Amino acid sequence: MKIYLFLLCFLITSNVFSQKFEAESAILSGGATKVASSAASGGYYVAQNGGYLSFDINVETEGTYNIYIQVASPAGFKANNFSIDGSSVTFSTDQNANYIRLKVVSFVKLAAGTHKILITKSWGYINIDYIEFEQVDPSTRFSINKTLVTPDPTNEAIRLYQFLLDNYGKKIISGAMTLASMDEVNWLKTNTGKKPALVGLDFMHTNRGYTWYNDLEPGNDAQTYYNQNGIPAMCWHWRDPSRKTESFYTTDTNFDISKIFDETSAEYKAMLSDIDYTAGLLKKLQDNKIAVIWRPLHEAAGGWFWWGAKGAAPCKKLYQIMFDRMVNYHGLHNLIWVWTHEPNDDAWYPGDEYVDIVGRDIYKDGDHSSQILEFNDMTTRYGGKKMVTISECGSFPDVDNLVKDGAAWSYYMPWYGGYVEDSKYNSLDLWKKMFASDYVLTLDEMPNLRTYITPVTNTGNDLNKGNRTIRVYPTIFNDQLTIQTAEANQTISIYNQLGICLKKFKSENNVVVVSTTLFPAGTYIVELDNRTAIKVFKR
Repeated sequence: MKIYLFLLCFLITSNVFSQKFEAESAILSGGATKVASSAASGGYYVAQNGGYLSFDINVETEGTYNIYIQVASPAGFKANNFSIDGSSVTFSTDQNANYIRLKVVSFVKLAAGTHKILITKSWGYINIDYIEFEQVDPSTRFSINKTLVTPDPTNEAIRLYQFLLDNYGKKIISGAMTLASMDEVNWLKTNTGKKPALVGLDFMHTNRGYTWYNDLEPGNDAQTYYNQNGIPAMCWHWRDPSRKTESFYTTDTNFDISKIFDETSAEYKAMLSDIDYTAGLLKKLQDNKIAVIWRPLHEAAGGWFWWGAKGAAPCKKLYQIMFDRMVNYHGLHNLIWVWTHEPNDDAWYPGDEYVDIVGRDIYKDGDHSSQILEFNDMTTRYGGKKMVTISECGSFPDVDNLVKDGAAWSYYMPWYGGYVEDSKYNSLDLWKKMFASDYVLTLDEMPNLRTYITPVTNTGNDLNKGNRTIRVYPTIFNDQLTIQTAEANQTISIYNQLGICLKKFKSENNVVVVSTTLFPAGTYIVELDNRTAIKVFKR
């Protein structure tokens, strides 16, 4: 592979291919300035100030990369934007006068051709020495936890989580938020002929004594949808626990979450009381054998909700107390716990032992890109151990972009009202396209989640000859094959259509994973002990 513009060096060590691009060779604008420095690579760095850096590179052959920035932040903590081909991600740097190698993009798949990279200001005022591309093996991207964080989860929770696992990287689950008894779901059914597989529900109006509202409505809607084989995903716009206001926004209430550390305080007791009430509503669903995707304290690090108004420590504590209170005190074992990630919120994360799935709320009007940089950043940030999802959005990704980029979000869920129905955000044609795609799961394609068992999945060519059984599971996002045989220590060969052997090896176990990154697109053949063969199509 060769990259021609701004290429200064490359190295090959232990099969790692690295390419460096000096910042001073980029096009600088908006006040970004080239500065001489004997400590910098190439003798210069770029003081971004309030400006921008633009690179155009020509990639000759396809590959998967991590991208790093050699960066210093002498003026304090800063957050800025990195984009490649229009897909962007926010990166941050703590105060540091010395340069650090900061990973800003993980596992991005680049096709052959020209790619545009932009480093643009959010705060600006960092110093950039160079950017570096490191080619990586895409098959190492995921190592998803196979069990739930809740001890002794209900049978229904286990089956729902297994369903999510089985479809991760193979399908995306369609969703829609509703606030008033399925208005958005019914609109989609009327206008597309189908319903989404997942419905978003909210405890926003519960436990306030509103005469116009039935507190059982969210639970009833969850039960109705689950009985149709749908997935209920529930959140909580938690209104001021003190009851001094009816708001959940920081600007409209001065409720002090930091009192979570004082068990004698009125605020602590108010928070626990609200948690107990909501646990009771969720317990009704458990009693009816319904599993729920549960996403409390969402968008915390944004600071616009009271639970994020006092920083990371009290919010993290509240999440952990809620988990303990609901699971260990109230005995809720039907919940799949979701943390909603915001930029620069590592200190807010409750911990792997409290979180099953990590969500991202993305509102970029009219943007139907795959959000691949966000996806890869989250996958890497949580060690590939947590499924990640678009837990809320305005405009959702076009299915073609999801497949092309390998953005394996578990599900997508546009917010209610105009985000579902207004073409400004998502056109009816795009809804129809999504629901017609084999890659998008709709309600009519869902199994019974109370009895779900992982299906015996194969390519349609499951051949049995005595004990010579082979099954092949291709995953387009990972560029890999999982090959299952009846026993270990068998010879497996992979051929292209011309009969050329691409790979041949002895299996150490009865299940092996093979990277197909360098295999050509098209049909190729997996052969077992020169007798059993399966044809597999690679996109």
